[in-house]
Amino acid sequence: MSLPFLRLVSRERRIRLIVFFITLLTLVTTNNLYAEKLVLVAADSIPTAYIDNGKLTGILVDVITEAFRRAGYPIEIQLMPWARALSEVSNGNVDGIFSVFKLPERESFLTYTESPIITQVESFFARKDSSITFEGDLNKFKHIPIGIIRKTSYGEKIDAAIHDGIWENITATNSVESVVKMLVNGRVDLAPSYRHVFIRGAKEIGVLDEIKELSPSVESIPSYLAFTKKHDYSEIIRAYHKALAAMKQDGTFDNIYNKYLQ
Repeated sequence: MSLPFLRLVSRERRIRLIVFFITLLTLVTTNNLYAEKLVLVAADSIPTAYIDNGKLTGILVDVITEAFRRAGYPIEIQLMPWARALSEVSNGNVDGIFSVFKLPERESFLTYTESPIITQVESFFARKDSSITFEGDLNKFKHIPIGIIRKTSYGEKIDAAIHDGIWENITATNSVESVVKMLVNGRVDLAPSYRHVFIRGAKEIGVLDEIKELSPSVESIPSYLAFTKKHDYSEIIRAYHKALAAMKQDGTFDNIYNKYLQ
């Protein structure tokens, strides 16, 4: 057997060994990436995700925690202003975010799970003594002072009114509690919000009897858990879907909702 042939065989073996070790390293790195905890972020918002007596709680906190417990992935949930949460997941600094609407501008940096974890009922809120009414026409609020939360999607209809400049007098803040306070203090006269979030926010600061929900609601919007596109979470998402489906099947999902909304 010639020396050049031996060198060729040796070279091919070295290449195979290099490919093997690169593959092994990739697998180890991927496993280590999720070996400790998946970091998920959410807005601090009652009743979906908030701190109560020093403990992280809420409808979606409980749903997400139980789903990943069943799926076998440890998680860490961090609460922060919504604008920052979107920035963190967009940049890949955290693994996922909840709960988010499906919007075209988010498709570039988010991988959505298939099943919604909540359907948000979008309504307008005003002070109890307000004469403002709503019959479905968003244009009638053109000159009315309106309070919103920064970087928050309120669904296709309200988002269009904000982005297209239909409403001329908008004040943005970082939390639902701040919007509630602006409303009852007369700084704004109207606030769009998710029904349960706004009502619980007003209840927590003791002003529930000072506000009212306008009827009809604007729309009902499914909202999801989503992951950053900086990494591949396909295996994790499959395990999560299976766990969430089981929770809906055995009644755990509904029990969590009933616990907070009764």
